[in-house]
Amino acid sequence: MKFVVAPDSYKGSLSAIEVAEAIVTGIGPAHERLLRPLADGGEGSTAVLEPYLDVSRRIVCAGVDIPVFDLGGSPTALIESARFVGLHDPRMAALILRERGTMALGQAMIDALGHGAETLVVALGGSATHDMGIGLLTALGARFSDAAGRLVTPDLDGLLKVENVDLARLRQFDAGRLIVLCDVETPLVGENGATRVFAPQKGLARDEVRPVEAAVERLADFLGLIGGVDGADLRTGAAGGLGFALALVGGSLVSGADWIIDRCGLADALVGADWLVTGEGCSDAQTLTGKLPLRAAMLVRKFGVCTALISGSIDPGSAAALDPFFDRRCAAAFPDGRHATAERVSEIAAGLRWDRVT
Repeated sequence: MKFVVAPDSYKGSLSAIEVAEAIVTGIGPAHERLLRPLADGGEGSTAVLEPYLDVSRRIVCAGVDIPVFDLGGSPTALIESARFVGLHDPRMAALILRERGTMALGQAMIDALGHGAETLVVALGGSATHDMGIGLLTALGARFSDAAGRLVTPDLDGLLKVENVDLARLRQFDAGRLIVLCDVETPLVGENGATRVFAPQKGLARDEVRPVEAAVERLADFLGLIGGVDGADLRTGAAGGLGFALALVGGSLVSGADWIIDRCGLADALVGADWLVTGEGCSDAQTLTGKLPLRAAMLVRKFGVCTALISGSIDPGSAAALDPFFDRRCAAAFPDGRHATAERVSEIAAGLRWDRVT
């Protein structure tokens, strides 16, 4: 049988490459096994993409080494937001959520352009911030001030104090020069919006959700009128509102999973395959908002290939919603997918039944 093994990383535990290698070890050498570790625009996107990109050189942006590759004849920098404002960045971890901002990501974009990049691919996901991108927009020339005319801090605390906005010097990108890889489909506000769903996961207290969402909605309405960006768009809420901010400066918001799947040649790999095996750290309701396992499973439908989901954990309340997309699913039984080991993942893969599902 032919297996295509295409998982995302188990965030904070195993990289996508390590997960893929563990799964193929469990499946065993009696079968053809093709590794295609993937990402959806979140943590680890750079590592899985680089083997498939025409990388011409490397540059240092805001202290981080990033690749420059050719995209349609344009020198293009791949900027992974998790490497600048990520959940596992010690600089972010040392701050409470109100003090976290996205200025470092904006500075990285400016640095990349200064190093000769003409196009930017910014991978969202895995961010530790919820400032609606005012830090990034500040780095790109916007000015946010309070009722007294004082500049606010470029973070969530500053967002709560914004009363005046000056976009006169805000840098804009020409069409096609800023591609934004979104790891989820979620609006800024509302029951399924970024503030209510993701901000509490990053440390927002329950009694702070309402005032933060009100500030986000107010600024989104104001900026949306100026820049023609709709906060209800299903990708503007990505990375705590970074999707909205990047759309405001001319970015094209696309599914990160689909973009990476295409670059990594998953469709070609699936020709003649019997099984696609995918997974992530924790599969839950958010998986259904455009995360990598869902997008991979949707692609597989065109090929008549069986699908298996091996994740660090699977939320029992979401299992029924996931079932239509996967013929087999199994959790490695780690709380929230963290502290998983390659040995345990291999055991799971070895123990599954791999007869074809009709």
